[in-house]
Amino acid sequence: MTWCRSPVSLSGMRLITPDDVDRLAVGVIMLGSGGGGGEQDVHVVTTMLRHAIRTNGPVRVLDVEEIDPDALGVRAGLIGAPTVMIEKLPSGNEAAEALRAVRPEGEPPVSAVIGWEIGGCNGLFPLLLAAQLGLPYVDVDGMGRAFPRIDQTTYDAAGLPITPLAITEPSGNRALLDSSAIEKLARTVMVDFGGWAMMVARPLRIGDAAKAGIPGTLARALELGGIWASPQESHGTRGRAEASGGFLVARGKVVEVWRESTGEFPRGTVAVRRLDEDDSYVRLEMQGEYLVVLADGEPLVTTPDLICCLDAESGRAIGTERLSYGTVIDIVALPAPPQWVRPRMLGRVDPRAFGYDLDYLPFGQS
Repeated sequence: MTWCRSPVSLSGMRLITPDDVDRLAVGVIMLGSGGGGGEQDVHVVTTMLRHAIRTNGPVRVLDVEEIDPDALGVRAGLIGAPTVMIEKLPSGNEAAEALRAVRPEGEPPVSAVIGWEIGGCNGLFPLLLAAQLGLPYVDVDGMGRAFPRIDQTTYDAAGLPITPLAITEPSGNRALLDSSAIEKLARTVMVDFGGWAMMVARPLRIGDAAKAGIPGTLARALELGGIWASPQESHGTRGRAEASGGFLVARGKVVEVWRESTGEFPRGTVAVRRLDEDDSYVRLEMQGEYLVVLADGEPLVTTPDLICCLDAESGRAIGTERLSYGTVIDIVALPAPPQWVRPRMLGRVDPRAFGYDLDYLPFGQS
């Protein structure tokens, strides 16, 4: 199966307007694979994005070949728990402040915004920055979904730099970090800043980002948003999954949820009693995102392919932090961007990269 059934180019729809925001929000939540922020968290960002677009005009979207490869593109993203944003609301200016910190006066200006992580809230924050600065957004990012670590990108795999990395938070605190252990250092600062912060990494040449990154992820989010925002009762989960290039893994009732907060990221296991098969169960493993689905100890779907859990009645995606006992869910699998399943890349994001004694199961081979 292909990762994106529609063309990568956004030809004919070159602007992101307020009318596109809801559809885009649904798409980035699906690409979050349970992480990166759910509907409530993403709503905080969509409100700011609509305001910025109405104030400053639509965001122009470019394919990578439509901009000078020597131009500089800036990456912005949230680090920490998106759920904390509901209590500690962003001002909306954190990314712009971080950019000023990472690009001192006299440095060459950035010409565009590029994606870092298309899944969840981080699929929207770069568009917010583009709207605020009046810059185009280049349709490429380094994940094509959500992953928990800031170095789990195709940019990092290609040796492109993350540092210096500027981190800001709504109260005005800021830090400029440069370390070989940037993941650990950034998370230490984020905790000190109150549970979430905005980060802006060293800008990249667009040509380097295009070569190393995953193109067309905004187009993919818009495509998924159009499919999954449609009424549940008229299309059904199976039909929408197939239209998305994926498949319905199982429908079932959550009968047990176990979570622990030790280590870098919250871990959890979910037991689901299947309603589409008698006396059968599946198990979900998660660490920020849904990473593995198993039945009788055998994998059905594994990272880097996407696992999405949806409320079976409403069709809305449920994040790992909000999945609860008694909920009837549909488990849907979507294919990973092809860049991640190449042999030299797979070890960064396969089940073993997260501590599971499992090999990657090629998509659709369960």
